[in-house]
Amino acid sequence: MVNIKGKVISGLLLIIAVLLLYSALYPGTDEPKKEKAGKTIQLILRTSKGDYWKNVTMGAQAAVKEFGITLHVSAGADEGDIEGQLQSAMQSLETHPDAIVLGANDDAAFEPFLKEAAKRNIPVIAMDSLLTSGKTVSYVGMDNYMAGKEALREIAKQLGGKGEVAIVTYSKGGINGVLRERGIRDAVEEYEGLHLVGSQLCSEEYQACEQTVSSILDKQKVDGILALNTETTIGAAHELKRRQVGNKIKLVGFDSSPELLELLQENQLQSLIVQNPFSMGYLSVKHALAAAEGETVPERVEMSMELITEENMFWLKNQKLLFPVVQ
Repeated sequence: MVNIKGKVISGLLLIIAVLLLYSALYPGTDEPKKEKAGKTIQLILRTSKGDYWKNVTMGAQAAVKEFGITLHVSAGADEGDIEGQLQSAMQSLETHPDAIVLGANDDAAFEPFLKEAAKRNIPVIAMDSLLTSGKTVSYVGMDNYMAGKEALREIAKQLGGKGEVAIVTYSKGGINGVLRERGIRDAVEEYEGLHLVGSQLCSEEYQACEQTVSSILDKQKVDGILALNTETTIGAAHELKRRQVGNKIKLVGFDSSPELLELLQENQLQSLIVQNPFSMGYLSVKHALAAAEGETVPERVEMSMELITEENMFWLKNQKLLFPVVQ
């Protein structure tokens, strides 16, 4: 019965994804609602890898279709290539874009870029990662500090308020990872019976995260795991599945992907904290265009987050988060 249920759910996921993707790629013959001829936006992504950044790009392209602007996209080979992304960002200034949307790999490293953009009067929208090292006209993304608190409270709920909890973070997490972990450490003070047994780094490859989690479980008793991005969550879930303890050691992770949703169905993790990357890409470009037009834009556009479980993953409102290609 479990295998049949898994196959049915997997089939439904595939059908939904295909239908939504078709709608996004073939939306009809509607002309752009507004023409903003001559405006060029530069979109700089942390990486081109993964469903998350693909959905961000699709959201940005939806804004292109709606507003009739020109969009140039650049992305690093991986999230750890801070220097490469910085060089790409600096080079983009020479093309004289009207505005820039930046999903930065690091905060401090982009100080010279933000100063140069300000000197040239090119507005910069910080997307996904909050930047504090220089001037940006707006931040579009999740409150990662509060997301960390939410993750800790969810694992506390899963464990009945007591137990030993490990944090698996990503070595190239930038300011997002820092804020999420800070939120976790502040929120744990609310629970006398809950203890953090350490924070371990792993690379962006989920296979390396499997080994990191294996090492944690070999060394100490763990009742729950908090994994702070897609790869760490996949790696932790795979290791729990390999040890056949996915229903005993609770796992709360971040982001979504087809593989994570499969693991959620299999009860190898209990919850995912998810935001809408499609909407984030769309709104970032929309506000970048407004800034380029000299309009006032909000200093902060906070993306909502949702706690996804096996029970609520098929709710209609959650489909927009899990398959965010049609808004």
